[in-house]
Amino acid sequence: MKRLIGLTAILCTMAFSQGVVTQLEKGSINYSDQTISAIGIGFVPQNAINAGQARRMALRIAKQDALRQLIEIVNGVTLTSETTMSGAMVDDVINTKVQGFIRGARQTGQPKYLSDTSVEVEYAVPMSGISDIILPPVTVPAAAPGTPAAAATTPTTGGITGVIIDARGLQARPAMAPRILDQNGNPVYGPGTYSREYAVTNGVAGYSKSLEAAQKDARVMGNPLVVKGVATAGTNRTDITISNADVSKIDAANRSYNVLKDCRVLILLD
Repeated sequence: MKRLIGLTAILCTMAFSQGVVTQLEKGSINYSDQTISAIGIGFVPQNAINAGQARRMALRIAKQDALRQLIEIVNGVTLTSETTMSGAMVDDVINTKVQGFIRGARQTGQPKYLSDTSVEVEYAVPMSGISDIILPPVTVPAAAPGTPAAAATTPTTGGITGVIIDARGLQARPAMAPRILDQNGNPVYGPGTYSREYAVTNGVAGYSKSLEAAQKDARVMGNPLVVKGVATAGTNRTDITISNADVSKIDAANRSYNVLKDCRVLILLD
């Protein structure tokens, strides 16, 4: 059975080779697809009275195991450059909401019936549900009274459709809420610059391992602005520093096309 589980992990790693995925022994954190999955194993209990009941009981046990694994995996998800979900889960309210959300996980694919009569199932949850719990109610500051609302501009031919931050070579790591910083350590992109609605639905930032794949990503596809990261920041190495010259380019793109507010940011990692 261990050999089968190992083969499953290898195949998953190959399938996700173009995405940014933290592959674990019993699951994965897919920062590109914004999903978290876990594999559960169920054994046939000795008190089963027939084959049909044995299969149902094994599936139920496998699901319970998968949900337990999901909770452990979610606890290890990196939120920001300084925090992980385990730190956030110290809050009883957040802990209760996250565990309730995980109980609603969906099965992916079909159960696998192994040679030792055990059953393997995979359950997954979208990161959007966790973001909805974690992100504060208001992310973008409200406009001052009397200030006319800025109209969102739809990119036209030649318009900037998103921002790709090339952080390859910097040993940067993925997170649910990374920031982009200028060379003085000031946030260019982070809480206060994006819409909560977009951050929950699409994630604060996308991830990819290749520029070609990134340019085809729906988040930025069209005419993305590509800038090079110069350093990482924070304990978890998830915040990316860019040159002050590139800050001006991003600021101009954002004023014209709302690329930051709409979370049209994708980060390239090794």
